[in-house]
Amino acid sequence: MNEEIIVAVYDTEAHAAAVRDLQAAHVPPEVISRHAGTESVSGSAVSGPSSAGGQGFWSSLFGGEPDHDTAVYDRSLENGSSVVTVRVPDEHVEGVTRILERHQPIDIDERAASLGLGANRTPAAVAGAHGSNDPALRNGGEEVIALSEEQLTVGKRLVNRGTTHIRRFVVETPVEENVTLHTERVSIDRRPASAGARVDDADFTDRTIEVAETDEEAVVGKTARVKEEVVVHKEATDRVETVRDTVRSQEVEIERVDDSTSSTSGATPMPATTTRPKI
Repeated sequence: MNEEIIVAVYDTEAHAAAVRDLQAAHVPPEVISRHAGTESVSGSAVSGPSSAGGQGFWSSLFGGEPDHDTAVYDRSLENGSSVVTVRVPDEHVEGVTRILERHQPIDIDERAASLGLGANRTPAAVAGAHGSNDPALRNGGEEVIALSEEQLTVGKRLVNRGTTHIRRFVVETPVEENVTLHTERVSIDRRPASAGARVDDADFTDRTIEVAETDEEAVVGKTARVKEEVVVHKEATDRVETVRDTVRSQEVEIERVDDSTSSTSGATPMPATTTRPKI
């Protein structure tokens, strides 16, 4: 199983939070080292003075000769920075790197430029920084670098944009209409008898005449009819909407380095700020 050493340099106390997050992510304490000035902390134990500086220390940690990065580490330690190193298997490099970068480590190339050390690695440093001496490669094996990419997947979901309420209710409106009513009343007039009218004996009997009087009154009735219909239905329309987002993909950069002191070629650059393979 191949291992890599991930290195992060902090100018603030964020290194302590980075170590806590690593331990919370179940990274074994014995593979975590924190170096500040002349003090080195590996796991939970504190080693003696001068263990975190000097080219011999970096050579024992990374293997090979001192290079551009180790000079930056030494100068940063002299200026009060802290260096956190983590030795992890290849499959855990990405997760550990994310945790370290979450706490804003410095950029090695920018720090090198500010210290006048140059912003680029030497050929020897590049070749030694990527494990090109891996025994598996020397024995005819292969190293597989997976390149991933994201694909955009667009789905649909139903969203409630509101509700339409249709309510039927009664409204009373005053109305009026003219109607002609007929009335009959009894009218009694008295007048003198005609000249020469005769009187019979029967005229002296009792007699009663009844005449009905009538009067019309308005009778109100109501009839209902359907005057209008309200039809409720839905109208469906389709629209085309353009969905814009970004997807990520991984690429690989190949740099072939000729080194008279090494037979290794075809090294692939890795981030200068955090990761170094174990040699």
